[in-house]
Amino acid sequence: MEAFGSRHHAVCADTVRLICLPFAGGSAAAFRDWGAALGPRFPTVPVDLPGHGRRIREPLCDSLDALAELLVTELSEELESGPYAIFGHSLGGLLAVQMAHELARRHLPPPVRLFISAARSPAEPRPRPLHELPDAALLDALVQLAEGVPAIDGHRELLQFMLPVLRADLRMAETWAGPPSPPLAVPVSLLSGVHDLLAPPTRMASWRRSFVGEVAAHSYPGGHFYIETCADAVLQDVGRALSRAADE
Repeated sequence: MEAFGSRHHAVCADTVRLICLPFAGGSAAAFRDWGAALGPRFPTVPVDLPGHGRRIREPLCDSLDALAELLVTELSEELESGPYAIFGHSLGGLLAVQMAHELARRHLPPPVRLFISAARSPAEPRPRPLHELPDAALLDALVQLAEGVPAIDGHRELLQFMLPVLRADLRMAETWAGPPSPPLAVPVSLLSGVHDLLAPPTRMASWRRSFVGEVAAHSYPGGHFYIETCADAVLQDVGRALSRAADE
């Protein structure tokens, strides 16, 4: 099945495609405005996971490792046709890391940059997993995380409707064992919201031990969904990082 929410092909020699991986319960639509903001030099490839968005009729995945293998296979054309980067938010950030290891295992071209956004490092102590909470408590936690995001904030009934998908995604993220060894030699950007309850900057820093080479950190004045509330600043930083990668 097609993994892409939308697809844009390279238009110049120094193009870097940006593969975008969504958060738990999210879809390619989360990145619908990124293509226009980043411009033709950095075409976006927003991804729909099985059971989400345009792939809603497919069964949900229950293993992050298996999902990474599936996406590397589905995205092989994009991954082998020129420079690319991967941006993943929350669940998508964990998936981006596992995909990078899967790419290395298959000896495929690595991303020119990995953007890990709002994804708590598995090396950090874990609080009680969200996916184990009763429905009411899980819903309260999700409402708190979504505070300030216009599309979600105040729409408790929407979150309640999506609870089965959200719980399955959270289970997949929270039972992931973490990246395999050895550390990857891939440039990395760690992005986080200073008020994020799950993955604040202090909980993102330990990702550094999973990589060899440059690791840059950016924080924004927002919560878990700072990519919505601070979108302009995020896209400026992503665009600058992609521009540096394209020029190298």
